[in-house]
Amino acid sequence: MRIWNFKTFTVILALLLCFGTLGVAFAQEKEPLLVGSIWDQVGFGGPIGQACYRGSQLAVDLVNKAGGIFGRKVEYINIDGQSELDVISGAAKRLAEERKVLAAVGSEDDSLTSASGPVFQANGTIFLTGPATTPTQPEIGEYIFMPAYGDHFQGTAAAKFCFEELGWKKVAILYDSASAYSTYLSEAFSEAFKYYTNDPSAIVQAESYMTGDMTFTAQLTRIRGVQDKIDAFVTFPPEPQDAPVYSKQARSLGITVPLFLTDGGDDISVVEVGGQAVEGAYISTQFAGDSPTTEKGKQFVLDYKAKYNKEPGCFVAVGYDSMRLVLESLEVIIGIVGDEAWDSMSLAQKRTAIRNTLQLWPVFQTTTVPISYPDPETAIYPRVPNKPVIFKVIKNGELRYYTHMEPEEFAADLPAVLKAMGEI
Repeated sequence: MRIWNFKTFTVILALLLCFGTLGVAFAQEKEPLLVGSIWDQVGFGGPIGQACYRGSQLAVDLVNKAGGIFGRKVEYINIDGQSELDVISGAAKRLAEERKVLAAVGSEDDSLTSASGPVFQANGTIFLTGPATTPTQPEIGEYIFMPAYGDHFQGTAAAKFCFEELGWKKVAILYDSASAYSTYLSEAFSEAFKYYTNDPSAIVQAESYMTGDMTFTAQLTRIRGVQDKIDAFVTFPPEPQDAPVYSKQARSLGITVPLFLTDGGDDISVVEVGGQAVEGAYISTQFAGDSPTTEKGKQFVLDYKAKYNKEPGCFVAVGYDSMRLVLESLEVIIGIVGDEAWDSMSLAQKRTAIRNTLQLWPVFQTTTVPISYPDPETAIYPRVPNKPVIFKVIKNGELRYYTHMEPEEFAADLPAVLKAMGEI
């Protein structure tokens, strides 16, 4: 790990070098800071997108209520991508080229960021990919960062939790073969679970479905057929609406073993629709509103409750953190270079400064959990943050914190898992 003071110095030097020696002109009125997002409000990404948008909007509202960033108001525009690739691509082009935003956040799945990421990269505009957790997303280019942990993290941590905490040794899995998130995560979990159990046959039955499917009878019947050989049923829903549907069908078909869901199923709608079918299920996720692990996380929950009169879910937290990464970067930059130098920078220079700060700043402290990015020269997946993995349990119809796992608790196991996956 690089030394904090050296890394801070590196940030300052990078910021200065990104725009060189500039003449400055005092601005009578400070120009606002324009940021954007593409959070879907309709379509399959709508439920997650709506939650993320509330989180991002809260982050902007709070900073403006406090007087802005060094007296500059933050202007925020969200464009509904409608869960359609052509609409999302057009939204990215509009934000980067027409609205000329400093940075943007958004999209709920890597199948969607595949439409927006290349546009932002081509325009040299920072894009934070929201809750999408497939760690290969930043391979689009150096302006693409993830605010969420990668699924090599989630899959490995979830497998360790299932084996060591819950004592499961044999499981069946169900994943969406049309979703890169679900496919990659199911593979990461499977390899990690086999690694921890030291059993190449630990995944007794693996079944798949396609995005949009509503009937899972064939897959669940085959899983029911091996129920006496498994300890649990592990699923990887890319969207919350999938989980209660197949959970209810599983229970109605007589599958009674415990259920585990990954973060795509961490939404109150899973409980509201799934009812007793999901009672007792475990969930791996990004954030737990009933038990934040940091003081900043606790304050975020208070702020969200004050505005919406309810507890924030994990997607609200990711939307908030996505925007806070942008806003804290701007606070760092303007705090270092000053108002006059900032006003003299071109749009491209400002965007580059944000990129440099995201990559080099030691740790972002105003997010719900501390976030930092690994050295891109040595990281297996660059621009993917190191973050804890949270575990919840559905108890009495509520999503409740169970425990969490810090990255260092499973980091030593990641190379073996990634090697088994063929990633390294």
